[in-house]
Amino acid sequence: MPTRLSIDPQFRAGFGGSANRGRNDMPVPPRAMAKSAQKGNRRRAWPRWTRPAVKAAILLTPVLVVAGMAASAWQRGTFAETTAALQESLIQTSASAGFAIADVLVEGRTETDPASILRVLGVQRGDPILAVTLSDAKEKLESLPWVASASIERHLPGILFVRLTEREPMAIWQHDRKFTVIDREGRPLADATELARRGNRRIETLPQVVGANAPMQVPKLLAALDNVPALREKVSAASWVGDRRWDLKLKNSVVVKLPEARMQAALRQLAEMDATGQVLDRDIVAIDLRQNDRAVLQTSATAVLPWTEEENKKKPGKKT
Repeated sequence: MPTRLSIDPQFRAGFGGSANRGRNDMPVPPRAMAKSAQKGNRRRAWPRWTRPAVKAAILLTPVLVVAGMAASAWQRGTFAETTAALQESLIQTSASAGFAIADVLVEGRTETDPASILRVLGVQRGDPILAVTLSDAKEKLESLPWVASASIERHLPGILFVRLTEREPMAIWQHDRKFTVIDREGRPLADATELARRGNRRIETLPQVVGANAPMQVPKLLAALDNVPALREKVSAASWVGDRRWDLKLKNSVVVKLPEARMQAALRQLAEMDATGQVLDRDIVAIDLRQNDRAVLQTSATAVLPWTEEENKKKPGKKT
């Protein structure tokens, strides 16, 4: 924007005429200009560096005071305490400014108790949201039995957003007259009796494992059964025998005795026998697969096996 200049009508600079004008011909400056010149002369009595020095002193004084306090606190061993107190004061002030916890939102929760989430976070409505250390909160959440991984975020001004990935229950471990839900790695998750009391229907479909050290061996068993899915669907329980091998109980009450060293091969053998001869649908009590070259079938008193069924058809009946 153009600047408007103010011109003094009493001041006229001479242009033209003789170049040798005398001193008396020069115009006399106004009285106001003379006074201003006198003030300027008085100001120039101070050195030119005075003004920058004063400004620098004004700016540096607070810095020097803070530095002195910090040095004194450091010498007394209270620097960390002073810093922590200042930080705490700022956090409390932020809550008054509206940065306070209003809600905790959780995604991915199925089995984890909501009260346990709030307990490990240690927060209440109205607490400063900036006081929550996210890394510590994540570690505490992942200490919960059902939680495999967790993440937590601040959604300012007042929401904590939690995302959970829960462990998958795979079996119920029976031990010492207790029933404990375990995951694929054999990690205890919850009391199965308590979950049943709460009406949890999910655990009713889980197979049971029995034995003192059974949870430690569950990963290997489940990995072997994954390769024979047709058999896995028929397993209702597994017993860890002698701390060295498994006995499987099928849903039709047939017991399968697996070997100690060649469990995977024995399961494949049983799957082939069932696919070709429907062995598991026959009236048998147990199948012993502990021997390398054979499978021993224990039948009930009324059992009819495929090869005996054909022979019985050829035998003539008694005439009466």
